[in-house]
Amino acid sequence: MAKYMTQAMSFGLIAKVTYYRKQSSGHPTHTESGQFTTDAKDAYAQLHGIAAALVELGTYRSNQGVPSDGEEI
Repeated sequence: MAKYMTQAMSFGLIAKVTYYRKQSSGHPTHTESGQFTTDAKDAYAQLHGIAAALVELGTYRSNQGVPSDGEEI
């Protein structure tokens, strides 16, 4: 079964969004996980028309299944 990286993004009272991406290996590298976090943060900021610097990062997790309410990036 494929494993995914997941991370929630939020800002104030705006709804939280959990993003996910398929991992390339059993344990993603720091480069891969860092790029995923940057991409998720940018996607959330663009979706809500806010600066990326304002986005609040949720907990990053690897080796997860696909979240039922997530957005793939």
